[in-house]
Parts: sequence; C-alpha cells; structure tokens
Amino acid sequence: MLTLASKLKRDDGLKGSRTAATASDSTRRVSVRDKLLVKEVAELEANLPCTCKVHFPDPNKLHCFQLTVTPDEGYYQGGKFQFETEVPDAYNMVVIY
Repeated sequence: MLTLASKLKRDDGLKGSRTAATASDSTRRVSVRDKLLVKEVAELEANLPCTCKVHFPDPNKLHCFQLTVTPDEGYYQGGKFQFETEVPDAYNMVVIY
C-alpha cells in the first residue's frame, strides 16, 4: 500500500515536467480506481475489527487483496475464513441496479 501511495505522490510531482519521450513504465498515469483504493484501503484498515486481517500480496496492486476472518465468538469461533478480492477496472464508475 505504501508503495502505491508514494507512486501517486511521485507521479503528481512529475506531471508538469514529464514529456512523451521521457515517459516510462514507472511514471505512467495511475488509474482512477487505484487513486480511490489508496484512500479506501487506508480507511478499511483503520476501521477493520481485530478479528479481520487484510493482506496485499503485491503492494503495487491494491485492486487484488485477501481478507482473513477469524471469529472469536459464536458458532464459527476458532474458524479461519479467507476471501480473495479483485476490484474491477470500472470500480466506482458503473452503476449496477
């Protein structure tokens, strides 16, 4: 997560001085989805209960993450449930009814 956030800051600083000839993969534009996810992942981690853990296998890909839930009470106490999530490119741009 920190890697993508620092990439966003670096890309914003290079916006004015970058030319087409010097653009490389490391200075590509960051998608709207990834900009939204930087903010929302930070909020998720701040508000996640202690029985839930989020893991990002690749810190540069916030759209692919794993959530592990280990309930400490109730019928599922002692269980461990893992979910893999991939956020689509059209995140927050498509209305689903």
